[in-house]
Amino acid sequence: MVLTNATIRQVAERAKVSTATVSRILNGKSGHRAATVESVRRIVSEIDREASQAAAAVRAPECIGIAMASYTDFLNTSYNSTLLTAIMESLTTEGFVAQLITRKPEQMNADFFRNCIRAYRLKGLIIPEFDTSYRVSRELNSFGIPIVSIGNLNGSESRCCIFVDDPAAGRDAATYLWSLGHRRFGFIGMSHYDISQRQRLTGFSEAIREAGGRPERIWTKEFRDLGDSATLAALEFARLPERPTALFSTNSFMTQKLPAELHRLGLRPPGDFSIISFEESNELQYLPTPVTVIAQPTRQMGFKAVELLFRLLRGQPAERQLQLDYALNIRESTGPCHIHAKPAREETK
Repeated sequence: MVLTNATIRQVAERAKVSTATVSRILNGKSGHRAATVESVRRIVSEIDREASQAAAAVRAPECIGIAMASYTDFLNTSYNSTLLTAIMESLTTEGFVAQLITRKPEQMNADFFRNCIRAYRLKGLIIPEFDTSYRVSRELNSFGIPIVSIGNLNGSESRCCIFVDDPAAGRDAATYLWSLGHRRFGFIGMSHYDISQRQRLTGFSEAIREAGGRPERIWTKEFRDLGDSATLAALEFARLPERPTALFSTNSFMTQKLPAELHRLGLRPPGDFSIISFEESNELQYLPTPVTVIAQPTRQMGFKAVELLFRLLRGQPAERQLQLDYALNIRESTGPCHIHAKPAREETK
């Protein structure tokens, strides 16, 4: 420890001796009572420890982890970018640091999370989406820090979870398309490991079955990465002998690209197909044909996640299962079914 004049004065005040006495003792001069020497050296150690703790507090502010599965363009999706912005805004306002933790879903095991908690000294953890392949759902309870999940997470009954009713959202999408006369359906989304997406597909299929349709005939296309997913989906869709007349897409980023890809093949909504997207985005509102969406309150979900986490950190009561409302926003991309849709144009090489 470097002793300045100010530090020597601080030691002298605590030990109730003169600054000259402190200087002589610290310089090894003799002639002082043993009790005085011991008192001065003890106070110097205390001041040194206090200074180290203060410096550590400045270097390492309290940190909250945000764990997300990593895939191509995952930060470009409306859901992820909107949610992360809301979470980080809230954490910054409260004086916390946000630590984004990303990895491939299959690598997000219990040991990975434990190592992150230790390495970043996490005070809490927010999981904005959850993939069943993480394989740690029930183990999260043993991590020793407050955890809030966003989306339907298996085994989350003992933790805070914020979600919309995904099965009901899927049912509403199917019911609306059925009311327009559609009987052939397609479902496009991310990996089937995603719990929320699987629940939307389940609700979608159940509504079709209850209406008298055949859910086993739903054309389903799922991707792990966004990448060229819209192009691949469009090409396969256009080549189907009996194309679906209505599509339900569960990823807004993919939905933004899909109409353009299908337009290139000579297919346009709503005349050649209707399309509904899950998740609102500004882009979907301002496409040449604005897209009908099921909009969840993504920004509010981010704010609520931080609010619940802080309640847990402060030992205050917090809702364990918080369900928020979604809305069906009808736009020009959906319309009455045209059974005899025109054939797709052949792709030019």
